[in-house]
Amino acid sequence: METIKRIDDIFAKILKTLTVTFCVTIAIILFIRVIIRFLPFVISLAWTDEIVEWMMAWMIFTAATVITRDGGHFRVDLIESKLKGNAKHFLNMAISLIGLSFVVILFYYSLKLTLSTTQFSPILKLPTSVFYLCMPLNSFLIGVYTVRDIVRSALSIYRGRS
Repeated sequence: METIKRIDDIFAKILKTLTVTFCVTIAIILFIRVIIRFLPFVISLAWTDEIVEWMMAWMIFTAATVITRDGGHFRVDLIESKLKGNAKHFLNMAISLIGLSFVVILFYYSLKLTLSTTQFSPILKLPTSVFYLCMPLNSFLIGVYTVRDIVRSALSIYRGRS
């Protein structure tokens, strides 16, 4: 079990590094585009639009995976704070099951979209499936972490922990 946790920690560091790298790269590209507007000569940076779109999608979905892993998604805990013991775990399990159902639907349709697309990006001429891959990949990972949360809640109920 300790080995799985270490692997998960390393994987989380990779995901966090990717997210930060995408964010910083987007900021640098957009900053350069703003600066170039004020230069007297014309430099075409049309390709940066596609790169920024691609990185933005990957950054958002990868960050969602990291936040799900860490349990950091926004939630209103008005009801949860009033519950004790197993009732709190049942509520968390129900919330996780609803989230899992959404993620399964997202995974199914995003995988269908990714596999069926035959288009190429207009400027870079890359297959758009590369851009779309962030959705099924990260929804799968979010699903894995959500199942982990469901199992944790079930074990807490079984063991009678608060």
